[in-house]
Amino acid sequence: MEPSDWSGERLLIPPEDWLEMLRCEYLAEYIKCGGSAVKVVSGRPEVLQTVRARVRETALAEGYYFADVDAGRLDAEGKKPDLHRIERLFFAVTRDVQWKAWTAEQARRHLESHGVMVKEGRLLSDVDGIAADNGREPKDLINEFQREFATPQLRDPGMAIEFRAAVTALGRAQLLPDAVTPTTEEVLLAWLAGRTMPGAAAALKKIHVFERITKSNARHMLASFGRWVPKAGHGGLVVVLDVRAYEHRKVSKAKRQADTLKAVSAAIARRASSDELAALVAEGEAEPAVTYSEAAYLQMLALLRRFIDDIDWFESFLVVVLTTPSFYDSQPNRRNYYDYDALQTRIGLEVHDALRANPAAALVHLGDAP
Repeated sequence: MEPSDWSGERLLIPPEDWLEMLRCEYLAEYIKCGGSAVKVVSGRPEVLQTVRARVRETALAEGYYFADVDAGRLDAEGKKPDLHRIERLFFAVTRDVQWKAWTAEQARRHLESHGVMVKEGRLLSDVDGIAADNGREPKDLINEFQREFATPQLRDPGMAIEFRAAVTALGRAQLLPDAVTPTTEEVLLAWLAGRTMPGAAAALKKIHVFERITKSNARHMLASFGRWVPKAGHGGLVVVLDVRAYEHRKVSKAKRQADTLKAVSAAIARRASSDELAALVAEGEAEPAVTYSEAAYLQMLALLRRFIDDIDWFESFLVVVLTTPSFYDSQPNRRNYYDYDALQTRIGLEVHDALRANPAAALVHLGDAP
């Protein structure tokens, strides 16, 4: 098969058709039932912006936890997100998780499912009040919670040991908050966000959390989070991963000006319009705020390939990867996915119809909206 069959004059799919396929085939049921998938799409900036917004809208409407992570967007501290590092990707995906509220709701639903009424307005930490409302002894109520909820979750082999220890301890802390500082809740919230705080190590060891979230365990943590999200009352995990910032290779100003002059000269020779010439000049002068080294770029490609290979290892997890159309064109001095053969074989060499594009393919090129 010639490369141009699937990267040059490519078949385009209307965005609406692809979004409807994603809703019907994946978000409506498949992901909720434990399935997982990676979808790679390319399109013009305005098309991808629409896709990003619509995927978010549909995911939230279907009850999913949605995370929008963009490699080209600086974080709150003005630093590059460095999403090619799996631990940084984990922290970006879970940045907006309300860990305390989720674990409290999980504990509340467990109590109510076992006939323990929690009155409206009653704090979960008011164990004495909950016990009195249900004609129970507080000690018996806590023992039952530990036996029927905490212990089974701690033994769940589908989640990493330290992740399940963390969310279980955080749930228990909603019923039995600590009186000392730092509290279990404080150190766990910091640990889940990749931060450290004084006195945290001793508190974490008490609940059998011994390691920080790093590149050595972050993949397991992300898989554990995906498995836990439905237990916390959501349909699953949907992530939009924008990797377009990795496609840009930073060059010197002199080299950029020389390339622009060459492109403009070629355009003039073929009698290009003034608008096209202006666009070429603007493109040549533009330099993204966030760029990545060659090593970081290749690491991101390897991360994407690993996600595709390991997707059956995840549960209730959908990743939508945003890329530019030019990423699939073999051009000298530009980054493209020909740089990494293993990624080509995963998303570019699928058996396909010669005349019709498959909206359910791993790689889809989106046209403009009608």
